[in-house]
Amino acid sequence: MRYQFRKSSAYILAALSLILLISGCGSKANNNSLTPSASPDTGTESVSEPKEFKHSLGSIQLTSTPQRIVAPYLEDTLLTLGIKPAAKWSYGELVQDYLEQDLKDVPKLDFSSGGLNKEALLATNPDLVVLYTTNMADEEAYKQFSAIAPTYVFEDATVDWKNTLEVIGEMTGTSAKAKQAILDYDNKVVQAKEQLKPYVENKTFAVIRVKPKEVQLMDGSYYSGLVLYSDLGLTPHKLVKELSWSRAQPLSLEILPQLDADYIFVLVQGEDSRALLTDYENSALWRNLPAVKNGHVFEMPSNYWMASGAIANTKKIDDVLNALVK
Repeated sequence: MRYQFRKSSAYILAALSLILLISGCGSKANNNSLTPSASPDTGTESVSEPKEFKHSLGSIQLTSTPQRIVAPYLEDTLLTLGIKPAAKWSYGELVQDYLEQDLKDVPKLDFSSGGLNKEALLATNPDLVVLYTTNMADEEAYKQFSAIAPTYVFEDATVDWKNTLEVIGEMTGTSAKAKQAILDYDNKVVQAKEQLKPYVENKTFAVIRVKPKEVQLMDGSYYSGLVLYSDLGLTPHKLVKELSWSRAQPLSLEILPQLDADYIFVLVQGEDSRALLTDYENSALWRNLPAVKNGHVFEMPSNYWMASGAIANTKKIDDVLNALVK
């Protein structure tokens, strides 16, 4: 028995997602704070006097509005604020596909060789560097970044994307755009919940991620989990709450029969993962799952389902609506 998958050219942002999973996807807190008060809610503001911004590894002072910003893996945030980065994150040829329409002519910063190429960063001549997690900046790396440009470090910018948007908006004089983007997203959530209500009542949901050598049950407090279970208020399947709420966990064939969720969303980490997905598809255990029998399994684009930000999260909501609302 076959079911319908929503096809996409999904490519997972492998290196950064792996870092997050190793460090624990259950991080809930964000200790970043702003020293200055919020900017007036009127367009782009120029910095007229030095402002200090505290962050996870110290603080930076900005004496003018940054013009050339490098924020690897936070390009979603920059584009939301109307800012084109001076360089974009990449892992070899892998880039954030869902942003390429706006970033195709932006030079790459390749992280595939075990870290940042310092010379490549210098070539971008940045006046502000923003790192999305402390995992990107141990003490020595932070010194190297700071020697190039003022460097702001989030504990984990992907956990609370709204706070991230507000912080970067304050640093770049785009607070008004940050506030508007958050308002637009919140309105989107309200409308989506109303549309979904007749279809999701008393239904349970799960997200699984297929990697080349492992299938994972995705957590409920990160990336897609935050959008589905927190924003949209969908009910996570009991196995998600019991097994993987704070961190994605392996989903073996032995455990699989317990995943009797009404709906399952599937994220495929590149074409190298298709063989393992096929193995699962061909098993009687998979074919007997209620979601499979009822045609309620949907493949979603992993590149932004495993990302965070106003653009990525809006796309996730649209995907859920397209899958469920008839």
